[in-house]
Amino acid sequence: MEQLHFSYQGQQSINKMVRVGNVGSGDLEILLEPNEHNEITIDLMTSVDNRQPLWQAVFDRQFDAQSAGMTVTINDFGATPGVIGLRLIQALEQLNSEPTPTTATPLGNISFIEMGARDRAKFILDNGSFREVLGNEYHSFSPWLVPQGVVPQTDDGAVVAKGTIDGKPSVVIGIDGTFQGGAIGEISGAKMAAALELALEDAKAGHPTQVVLLLETGGVRLQEANLGLAAIADIHAGIIALRQYVPVTCVVAGTVGCFGGMSIAAGLCSKLILTQEARLGLNGPQVIEQEAGIEEYDSRNRPFIWSFTGGAPRVATGFADVFVADNAEQIRREVAQIINQPLPETARCEQVEHFLSVFAAMDKQEQATPELVRHYFAKGESNA
Repeated sequence: MEQLHFSYQGQQSINKMVRVGNVGSGDLEILLEPNEHNEITIDLMTSVDNRQPLWQAVFDRQFDAQSAGMTVTINDFGATPGVIGLRLIQALEQLNSEPTPTTATPLGNISFIEMGARDRAKFILDNGSFREVLGNEYHSFSPWLVPQGVVPQTDDGAVVAKGTIDGKPSVVIGIDGTFQGGAIGEISGAKMAAALELALEDAKAGHPTQVVLLLETGGVRLQEANLGLAAIADIHAGIIALRQYVPVTCVVAGTVGCFGGMSIAAGLCSKLILTQEARLGLNGPQVIEQEAGIEEYDSRNRPFIWSFTGGAPRVATGFADVFVADNAEQIRREVAQIINQPLPETARCEQVEHFLSVFAAMDKQEQATPELVRHYFAKGESNA
């Protein structure tokens, strides 16, 4: 990994912040911010060493003495020269225009899955009410990634946004699944836990804040294992405490899914919304295959994986509540409907005896199939 610095003379500074891209494989994050020096300063962190001439050529092509002053932060995870140039042009063009609004697919709906975490939060909230808390301008990098040779991201992969849903004060907490697979570290976990704690304080003061979690995560970040686990424990505690005041709604849309300790967080929520592309499970397919063998669980067999942990089977077996298409408008409607309903009398995670009775009825010698699992849980629900 290499850290580089470049500077150019410039004119009067830009007057707004622009961010494009993500620190995902073959991509990069670019952040443009105003400064007071009428110059262009570029701080670059890249996972690929010995490319200073390439970066110099890219910047020389885009910046000169007539360019507006700005502070540029770039976090690169192995982007090709073509991607680097396109991302920089994209960022500079947004200085003079608004980002392109999300448009409908050929099928007539707006894809929720194709949105980033920030756009998802903005779409769930009422139009014009989005206000990000601890956004990119705070440069809330994880302090533990760079020493381990991992390029960080300015928001550490977590987005916290305040606003309203159907006019009700709300906070939407989203995880960026493109950064480290959505894994939770100290900073991202602390942002999420603090947002839940502040919502709890509002509720106790008689000013309930609706809470929506948008989860795309493999669980704890291995580079920050203990710190990530501690943060996830705080998230769990926050969800449980909030449930007696407001419904805590969770959406898992895909394509990362929700696994590990954060799948427990999803299970603790009052209501859980899944799409066809979503997956929900304590252990990911590769982990199960590694421990039980490919004969038991083939992680490359995608239809097999989704038949057990996909959105449709999870709703059918009672582990989630609402099954939706990849339709942003429909997801927003479902969220609004949940927050306008009375609090559930009993949370799913409190129905211990019910789930134990289902497991007790299962024939442990019989090979599990999607049909068999649905049979047992549908029968258990009818007897509950």
